[in-house]
Amino acid sequence: MMNPQMEMENLVLGTALELVDGESCFVGIGVPSLAAMLAKQTHAPNLVLIYESGAIDANPPIPPLSTGSPSVTADTAMIGDCLDVFGDLQAGRIDVGLLSAAQVDRHGNLNSTVIGDYRKPKLRMVGSGGAHDIASLAKRVVIAMPHDPRRFVAAVDFITSPGFLAGGGERGRCTPRGGPHAVITGRGRFMFAGEELQLERSFYPFSPAQAVEGFGWNLPIHPGAFCFNGFDESARSLARRTGFNAGA
Repeated sequence: MMNPQMEMENLVLGTALELVDGESCFVGIGVPSLAAMLAKQTHAPNLVLIYESGAIDANPPIPPLSTGSPSVTADTAMIGDCLDVFGDLQAGRIDVGLLSAAQVDRHGNLNSTVIGDYRKPKLRMVGSGGAHDIASLAKRVVIAMPHDPRRFVAAVDFITSPGFLAGGGERGRCTPRGGPHAVITGRGRFMFAGEELQLERSFYPFSPAQAVEGFGWNLPIHPGAFCFNGFDESARSLARRTGFNAGA
């Protein structure tokens, strides 16, 4: 029987490992924020966390519920405004954007706007916030998604935040910067080969086949795909102590 808490921990731990010490990271709320906080407390102490509310070099003591939560500014080097941080993004000063969404597709496009037809949706959601700008302008984008087959679709219902668009170099014709670098779930790490999602490794205890279970298209598995069992147990223990679990 699968352990939902372990799967959530894998998601946070796997996403944290995508972040490099000394980088600037534009952080979304939820799992992206949990992963960035964990990275800063473990292997990347000089990671500069940036929130769209204007916090620069943030170090939240507890997971924030929104970009305006008091914890975002509790131990922050600089408190600016949206113009400051989005200006840095547009100027090309942000190394990595960390995002999630309701849907992701085979080309890394994200949807947080509607499920179904835009004019008559089954569900209308919160929308972009700053995610469109982050996906368009960060040097690379890491996407953190729970393993839920409803979230992984061949084509998103609406492109809120662009990945590689329709593939075939379309993104490069629109902007020379960035694009999705990896998708992390609680079951594995997915990379982009030829601008299309491909499983690179699964996370223990899941096999590569389980990592793509239930997806809405025949997602390719890299010939060298393997089961990764190398998460640092001290980081996992820290995650549990500080609330990075299925109930966070």
